[in-house]
Amino acid sequence: MNRKGFLLIEVLIGIFLLGLITTTFFPIFTLMNNQFKNVEIKNDMKYYGETVIEKIKAFDFNKSSGECILDMELEKLINIFCENDEVEVDLPLSSDKDFRYRVNICKNNKGNNLWKIYVKVLPKNNKENMEGVSFETILQKPEK
Repeated sequence: MNRKGFLLIEVLIGIFLLGLITTTFFPIFTLMNNQFKNVEIKNDMKYYGETVIEKIKAFDFNKSSGECILDMELEKLINIFCENDEVEVDLPLSSDKDFRYRVNICKNNKGNNLWKIYVKVLPKNNKENMEGVSFETILQKPEK
């Protein structure tokens, strides 16, 4: 039996099927990779927002340590909060520094000694139209 041309046909059919499968599943793998990146960014923003809230909660005027939220000192932010009933601060203050996120912090007074704090973290370069992450808490006003 003569099988000289049969091997060539088998190889060509194999290459055709491999190409067909690759072109079918390549966009799916690309989409999954982008989704994993978005989940990673979203988790990082959640962590960053929780960190901002915890820094504000843990602030003590007697033990100020020079901590910062992006490019603003925490003590300066708390002083702004103490001076005004309603405050909205967008960070970073300057656009020349390279930060991965933008943070919007809003403070409203709830009575004499309580603050309601809203923190929204957004990606700096929002190419994927990703939504930000929001946090809300009520905490006691720090005493000077």
